[in-house]
Amino acid sequence: MAIHLSKRLKTIYEMVPYGKIADVGADHGKLVISLSLDKKINYGIAIENKIGPFNRLKNAIDNSHVDNVKALFSNGIEDIDEDVDTVIIAGMGGLSIIDILKNSPSKIKNISNIIIDAHNAVSDVRKEITKMGFLIEDEKIVFESNKYYEIIKFSKTDKIITYEEADFVFGPILRKQKDILYLNKWNEIIKKMKQLLEKNTLSDDKISRSEER
Repeated sequence: MAIHLSKRLKTIYEMVPYGKIADVGADHGKLVISLSLDKKINYGIAIENKIGPFNRLKNAIDNSHVDNVKALFSNGIEDIDEDVDTVIIAGMGGLSIIDILKNSPSKIKNISNIIIDAHNAVSDVRKEITKMGFLIEDEKIVFESNKYYEIIKFSKTDKIITYEEADFVFGPILRKQKDILYLNKWNEIIKKMKQLLEKNTLSDDKISRSEER
């Protein structure tokens, strides 16, 4: 049974280490089911917090006939098993992702890896998760459906890692690699910001912040 994954989900798939994972906001469960079918994980928990999406998720898992994936009706990671070592949160806003993680500090203590696909506030995500005792192990950028997505893998560390503000904004790995998608994304942002500045319709405060950025 082959499952087609989008570029974004395929990128996340490739970052997942073997172990027990929890996928928050799992949608139809394609990622977890695919990981299970390919024997890339030991066990998977697919999470949704609304009854309609949860029922669709459960049906998808049942129809896939995988025996090491379960659907969980829950908010975030508060109800996951203690031995989950990797958490995936993809396809939602960055501030919501931060709230999910901050609301379950006892679960965070046991987690070794967090893989994030935040659709906004990415710099805040980097800053807040590294404060929780994680380092940024890997980063990839994907262009799909006319949007850029930054996929970030955080790993638990006992070391003190110092990041610059530019690392949070641009990504410590992405800004060193400077691949073509990364350059395209920031060139487009620069172009849009220049256009806004040229129109001279922004407040003085926004002009100052835009010029600084």
